[in-house]
Amino acid sequence: MKKINKVSEYILSQYKKGYSYKNLEDPYTLKNENEAYEVQFDFQKNAKRGKIGGYKIALASKVQQKLCSINNPIAGGIFEKEIYRSPKVINLKNYKSLGLEFELAFEINQDILPGTFKNEEINIRNYINNAYSSFELIDDRHASYNNLDALTLIADNAWSSGIILSKPNKNWKDLDLNKLNSKLYWNNILIGEAKLFNTDPLNSLSWVIKHLSKFNKKIDKGSIIITGSLLKTKKPNSGDHIKFEIENLSNVITEII
Repeated sequence: MKKINKVSEYILSQYKKGYSYKNLEDPYTLKNENEAYEVQFDFQKNAKRGKIGGYKIALASKVQQKLCSINNPIAGGIFEKEIYRSPKVINLKNYKSLGLEFELAFEINQDILPGTFKNEEINIRNYINNAYSSFELIDDRHASYNNLDALTLIADNAWSSGIILSKPNKNWKDLDLNKLNSKLYWNNILIGEAKLFNTDPLNSLSWVIKHLSKFNKKIDKGSIIITGSLLKTKKPNSGDHIKFEIENLSNVITEII
């Protein structure tokens, strides 16, 4: 069995056994990001969670990079069956250690083939149908955020556990996205806000597309791509009611049980 398959199988076995997340150690350590992403793609193929319906950029903002002690963005896949619509009730029993992140999402309006974005004159806005406010669901499996290994996090599909989307906004092109403000309400109390320029969502989207092209990956029409958390990851408790809104765009709501 090739090393890529062995590492992927090992990570999937950790999930199956209910073990907490930990950095990969010998004989499963990875040499570089390319190797880590090959493990991630094998993980996605063998996770028995269905087909990929979208993609994520993780650690797009400085606040998230600082939280995880990692200095560059990483990417992961979102399983189609784990793309939900607001309002959505989330049961904590379905996760080992759930965290919420707060993002702008885009829906791709056509197939994007590898190499499409080698032409720098391409306008990425022409490849987007709808925009959404969204929650990302991450399951860090009780990870320690001290000395996180980026290669392990990549191989582990960047902890991707689903997203919740607001109603679609088809008129997003009329908005100057980076000037918009977002607000997070936790049990009807405003606990955080951030401007969208903190993640520069169109630039984050371009990064994901170019990243997937490097690995010869086609992005299917209808794929949802989230563009990075505007606020620090927050752990919900049973009974929480949470709303995240992006001004003039939409809001997304979840209830935790």
